[in-house]
Amino acid sequence: MANWASTSYAIEGSKEELNKLYELIEGFMKHKMEPVTETASDGWEGNIVKSLGATEEQMKRNYLRGFIEDYDLGEGVLYIYAEEAWGATDFRHVLAELMPDLTIYFCVEEPGCEVYATNDADSKYFPDRYYVDAFVNDDYCSEYFDDEDKAMKFAAELTGREQISKEELAKWNNEQEDDDVFIYVHEFEVVA
Repeated sequence: MANWASTSYAIEGSKEELNKLYELIEGFMKHKMEPVTETASDGWEGNIVKSLGATEEQMKRNYLRGFIEDYDLGEGVLYIYAEEAWGATDFRHVLAELMPDLTIYFCVEEPGCEVYATNDADSKYFPDRYYVDAFVNDDYCSEYFDDEDKAMKFAAELTGREQISKEELAKWNNEQEDDDVFIYVHEFEVVA
């Protein structure tokens, strides 16, 4: 069974191209169009790229194990929210091959394998660079931060300190292991 990652896309392009993509997604999600294979679900990302003209070669060579959960067309931007197996799939790469005038930003989170990544280097749509999740004092909490100092300050506060280093936090976590208490600071890797 796969670990499912939450992947968010922000796609820029011409009004015509964004409308075309939106209408295609809408067609499958609203059951106006049949999936491209008998075993595919309506939300499968492969439906989209296959309908846009992806070849059998493109379908075979790319990892397309993701499912659209939600989508929204804003002013000049199409937002897609998907669940993808193990991390971000190749959906964005195939889409970029088929519609090269689009600019595709993404952010993916998969806590089980600690996958936190984005290609939004300028923080245009996905400004968060750190994610803290913690279970302290019988309470689970999580927060997103745009820089490391803020994330580490939050972690320090959870331990009752004014500040804490990564090394000190790792030691603190090791000391808490038997109590199921933890504070993890995850950094989003900026990828191409």
